[in-house]
Amino acid sequence: MMGLYVHIPFCRQRCFYCGFFSVKYDLVLADRYVCALIEHAKRFSNEKIRSIYIGGGTPSVLSIKQIQKLIESLNSVLDMSKLQEFTFELNPESSSTEKLDLLKKLGVNRLSIGLQSTEDRLLKFLGRVHNFKAFYDIYDVARKEGFDNINIDLIYGLPNQAVKDWKEVLEKVLILDSDHLSLYPLSIENDTFFYKNNITVNNDIQRNMYDVTVKMLNKKYDHYEISNWAKKYKRSLHNTNYWRNFEYIGLGAGASGYFNRVRYKNIQSVEEYINLLLSSQETKNRLVHNKIFPLEVENEYIDKHLYKTETIMLGLRLLNEGLNINCFNNPKHNATLLKCLNNKTLKKRNKRIVLVEKYVFVSNYIISQFLN
Repeated sequence: MMGLYVHIPFCRQRCFYCGFFSVKYDLVLADRYVCALIEHAKRFSNEKIRSIYIGGGTPSVLSIKQIQKLIESLNSVLDMSKLQEFTFELNPESSSTEKLDLLKKLGVNRLSIGLQSTEDRLLKFLGRVHNFKAFYDIYDVARKEGFDNINIDLIYGLPNQAVKDWKEVLEKVLILDSDHLSLYPLSIENDTFFYKNNITVNNDIQRNMYDVTVKMLNKKYDHYEISNWAKKYKRSLHNTNYWRNFEYIGLGAGASGYFNRVRYKNIQSVEEYINLLLSSQETKNRLVHNKIFPLEVENEYIDKHLYKTETIMLGLRLLNEGLNINCFNNPKHNATLLKCLNNKTLKKRNKRIVLVEKYVFVSNYIISQFLN
């Protein structure tokens, strides 16, 4: 069974830190894009879907008609008989009671809401177009609509944010009692507003904030992945399957997928994505033959060695689950494992290998050693 990721690249305004592919929302363009997504989905019509994640961008910026058309079409085109988790990302400023009611009726059973901070001054600094009250209002509506699996996204380690400020954010969020939390240190991505304006972050302060987060959240939540905390039975199935290196379908401009042992990335242009999928067959053939915006701009076959390497690098992110020690049977992987066990950055728990708690914040360095 497959995971399905659907990328909605539209936003009302691009956040200053965001490095994801997105464009400004336009009603007519979004109508055509939804039709293109449906055509793309038809290529996978026989696949059984276990989890769906509609992300972006800002999926909630779509109109009610567009959301309904997209989800109903996916339900009719793909095999949803074994669907377990259906996540829809939304932002407060583009959400409404009507949209949440529709999502509930269409089978969405998990929401991921972009909050990023409880402090309005920091939301403004990040380029967000909502305030904390707008978030609280839509969160309250979602609970009243019956959503019992809600994730909240937060960013910490901003240049003008002290550790005490972050503690206050966490205290407010804990009162909300959400089912899942995804917390990320601010990183400065290329071609973002922050990058162009030479914004920098302090890694030491971010580390201190991470330590505070662990102490405050681990009393109430299961810290099951480096950046993710969940209540019992509320781990993200879809994202966990990424970290287990399972295959998934990626629909949409700029979306990535992993299907039939091939990792791929779709063309990062809304117009060209639409044209390739909605043009006549003759035009499609000509575009592909002439190598003018083929649908997949990147693809790589994952051989056995690369699969094992990726499985280790992804699986070590799962802090409790880790990896079976047999995953390290390649001589190079085994040598790196022994080195990490000796310097106590990794440890053996029963027959599984997991990160040592105090090194989780610098896990990227530890995990990257298995590439060598």
